[in-house]
This record gives sequence, structure tokens and C-alpha cells, in this order.
Amino acid sequence: MNYNSIDWNEVWKQQYEKSIELKGKGDCATVWDSKKKAQEFLERSNKNPGRIQEIIELFKPGKHSTILDVGAGPGTLAVPLAGLAAHVTAVEPANGMAEVMGEYAAQEGISNLDIVPKKWEDLDPKTDLKDSYDIVFASHSLGMPDIKESIEKMIAVASGKIYLFWFGGTPAWEQRMIDLWPDLHGKEYSCGPKADVIFNLLYSMGIYPNVESRNFPNHFEYPDYNAAFQGLKEQYGISTPKQESVLKDYLDNTLVNENGHMVLPGKSTGIRLWWEVDK
Repeated sequence: MNYNSIDWNEVWKQQYEKSIELKGKGDCATVWDSKKKAQEFLERSNKNPGRIQEIIELFKPGKHSTILDVGAGPGTLAVPLAGLAAHVTAVEPANGMAEVMGEYAAQEGISNLDIVPKKWEDLDPKTDLKDSYDIVFASHSLGMPDIKESIEKMIAVASGKIYLFWFGGTPAWEQRMIDLWPDLHGKEYSCGPKADVIFNLLYSMGIYPNVESRNFPNHFEYPDYNAAFQGLKEQYGISTPKQESVLKDYLDNTLVNENGHMVLPGKSTGIRLWWEVDK
């Protein structure tokens, strides 16, 4: 097949829709409507200040910088970046995440952060955003059905660099689904689209991004065994005693006790793509 004949946006759509349909939980944002889960996410993220500092050093925001965070979660990056920049706009559709981010900003004394509680694909740049941003980024928040349209919208409001962070290969959380799904649901798990699709799409759009990959530990920590069981039971759509037995066997063989907490060990590969917008 000729490379130029491949519609990479259609490849993304098919993989995205198949994975979402298989899990039966709606889009990515609905998972984080719970304020409790959002708060737990922020606490886990803040246990890794090295990653936050790494992103700050990559962006190098100045006191006059304007930044757009697409899919900001609980403000893990948006809040500390706002402490260094002139202004940050954070787009976050999940109610729990947006609420926790607002509280986190207030706690840190941040007043130059605007939170837009909408899906990126539903947002109107003319009414919801500023005219342009020096830095536009989406950090592992690209669960969007039409990735080309989403990227074009980012380009339209960018006056400097765009950074996209996504997964390469099979991340730890998805590998667990691959391992368990056939025994739980009688079918193979369908993985979502990865960074290779984004790269090829950008290339077909005439954009030749810088690319960097890194491997990182991707452990998931629970306070106790029951929390791990209940959390994964909900995540994997488990409802029968047989399914519970499958999950129990899996956890008995994979959970590790570390300092009184139960940990699911894993590793993932992250991909960074970034480029300067030519306007």
C-alpha cells in the first residue's frame, strides 16, 4: 500500500472507537467525573515532582508566556506552570478533575489560571480561548475521536510550540487488559491508537515533528488488597463470580507489597512530539 494513500486520521478513529466500544464506559473524560478519583490522581502525580520539573525545563516558560493545557486533569502541570507564566488556560471536561484543579490552584495562590470545562472537540476557540498561546500542549490526554481536527484546532491557536505526549507500544495498564480481557469477557482486548499514528498523520499534514521516547516505571499503588480488587473490578466491568475469581487469581500473582501498600508493577514507553508553528 502506498504510504500517501493511507488516511491516518481514519486509522486513529477506527482504533479509538473500537477500544471505547469494547470497554463500554463512554469516552475518556467520563472516567474522571468522580472528585475522589481526581484527588487520588493528583496525589499520585505529585509524588513524582521530577516529571513536573522535567516538563517545566522542556517548556522553559517565561514570565510573559501564555500556555494552553489541553486535557489538564487535576492541574498537575497547569498549576505549577501558572506560577511561572503570565497566563495558563486549562481545558478539562471531567467535572471531578476540573473541581480538584480549581481547589489546587486556590491552595497554591494561583489566580492566572482559567479553567474551561469542555471537551476539546466541543470547544469554540473564538469564545473559549485567548487569541493565541506561546505553548500549546496535551499530556497523555489525546483520547479524542478525530485527532486531525483536534490537532488543527491546536495549530489555529498556537503562536509558538506545540507538544503532544502519548504512548508508544503497549503501556502497563493496557497490557493488563490484554492479559485479562479474554478470560473476563471472552474476546481479545482492542488497544487504542498510539503515537505512531499521530506521527504518520502529522507527516501527511506536512508537519515533521521532533520525536523523543523514554521508558518509565508505570506502577499503580493501592492502600490495600481490597482497594486494588474493587478498583479493577469497576475498571474491567466485572459483574459475575467467575470474573471475580479470574481477577483474584491475577492479583494474587501480580500484586506486590511495598511498605504496606499494594503495588501493580509495570513499565510504559512515552513519546513526545513537538514542533514550532509556522505562521
